[in-house]
Amino acid sequence: MDALLFALVLSAEADAAPMMDAEPVTDVAPLLEAEPPPDASPPTDAAPIAHPAAPANPLPAFAIARVRTHEPVVALTFDACATLKQDNGFDREVFNILKREQIPVTVFPTGRWIETHPAEAKELAAQAWIEFGNHSYSHARMTRIPRRKAIMQIELTETIIAELGRKSVAFRPPAGAWNRSVVRLAARRHLPTVEWDVVSGDAGGHIAAARIVATVLSAVKPGSIIIFHINGRAPHTKEALPDIIRGLREKGLGFVTVSELLRRPDAQPVSAPPTPFGYAPLRDDPQEPKRPQGTVDARPPS
Repeated sequence: MDALLFALVLSAEADAAPMMDAEPVTDVAPLLEAEPPPDASPPTDAAPIAHPAAPANPLPAFAIARVRTHEPVVALTFDACATLKQDNGFDREVFNILKREQIPVTVFPTGRWIETHPAEAKELAAQAWIEFGNHSYSHARMTRIPRRKAIMQIELTETIIAELGRKSVAFRPPAGAWNRSVVRLAARRHLPTVEWDVVSGDAGGHIAAARIVATVLSAVKPGSIIIFHINGRAPHTKEALPDIIRGLREKGLGFVTVSELLRRPDAQPVSAPPTPFGYAPLRDDPQEPKRPQGTVDARPPS
């Protein structure tokens, strides 16, 4: 791994322009420093599974929130976040629900999550109904780190995902923090930058299951991308998910992966709002001021 990191550092030297500020590279370890998330078995030798490729270039010059489409389909996505300080976990019950229903989904793991959950990552990779996205290596706020560190976050995670026999179909910036520079870096790997338009609010367990269900079903529309978590820090997701799946079907909506959604014949990607600091998690705390769903966090990460 050290050799890989060193090679990536050398390759990044040519891209010295920072995302926010420049700083000399004197050590490999700081390249992976990151903010904590904002809240955010089949045989392990199973043969690699073919999966849809990401949309062809030219890629949108913005982060995609959803697509406009007349087709009654939505994409369920599940982040699997881990940082250098937090390994987090794996929500087995969420996985079992999806496996039982055989619903196509897109999972966005961090490279660090894969490293700390190798058996679970191989299990996910063995499922034909799951595709992988890139969620950075250590859940860094991509808009708040120098360019070389941002390149490292994407490239190292791509290498780790490739070791599972998979390739990412999209890049999801941690906390939803993106700008044009982040989108361009993802495009170097031919990856569209994909966020969401429907926030389940499951991260951190601040929202009860009933409100998660109501939030998703009231906000969803054809072409929506819905964000959930499967890294063990969203305890009510497993309670809400069956009712969400049932409710979406009752609305006449079907399920596709992110790459399938972006390839719909009439798909028109819709931009997410630029978010330099990312999004604040939803809360049901009566002491917290009420804020609209998916409110942009105006505060820099602490």
